[in-house]
Amino acid sequence: MRGEEDAVPPRLSKFIMRCRPVLAASLMLVVATGCVHSAPTTQAALCQKFDALGEELLSTHLFSDNAVFRRAGDLADAAERYDASASVKAEAERIHKIADSDSTSGVQLLNATQAIADVCGHPLDIGNLFP
Repeated sequence: MRGEEDAVPPRLSKFIMRCRPVLAASLMLVVATGCVHSAPTTQAALCQKFDALGEELLSTHLFSDNAVFRRAGDLADAAERYDASASVKAEAERIHKIADSDSTSGVQLLNATQAIADVCGHPLDIGNLFP
């Protein structure tokens, strides 16, 4: 009687049936979120991430500089989705490497973001000094 061994217990079956709408809605939300995150980046959104990284570079980090790496990762994600410039997309990989590393310098980030600086009209961490 192989079929009896693999049968789902009645309680579990009822639970699964009741949860199907919630599971379907959750799946749709996950798919929709993934689609929104992968949409192309605008110049304004790219420059906002660029300026946020610049602000973090200018901030004093007493205990950790994790925020710099987080902002670098955000910028790399935006650069990866910026379709208007192949050189900005190419920089995304370099910035991702920095974001995933244990240490970096302002000079290293400045060198890795030259195409983005061209798009935004100013080098890294100077855009907020002269609005």
